[in-house]
Amino acid sequence: MSHKHQDAILAYPYVPAQKFTMRYSDDDAIIRGTLFPELDLPFGCFENSKHLPSTPMTELMKLDFVCLELKLYLDVNPNDTNTLALYRDYQRRSEEAKNKTLGSQAQFNYNNWVYDPWSWELED
Repeated sequence: MSHKHQDAILAYPYVPAQKFTMRYSDDDAIIRGTLFPELDLPFGCFENSKHLPSTPMTELMKLDFVCLELKLYLDVNPNDTNTLALYRDYQRRSEEAKNKTLGSQAQFNYNNWVYDPWSWELED
């Protein structure tokens, strides 16, 4: 058996340079899957549903999504003081929303479901 193609290059990654010039609204960001229009590259022209329920939990998820997007941007652009201030504002708003929405459960983690039993682990 020949191993000629063992060292073949499988892909050339492309990461667009990002400058924070525009951003989607919180509603559009969570639907589009990115806060930044220049990074919005829909796969196969597929778009997510534009309908989200209007609930306190949805609002909290939007705030946390924007926090995550801003943090990822700041990982690459740590000297952007305007974005850092925006990130801190969203963090504050998220904490306020958690306290208002969840009260004493403010330590809520979206990944809590991972620790719940799977359907086949439940007893009759």
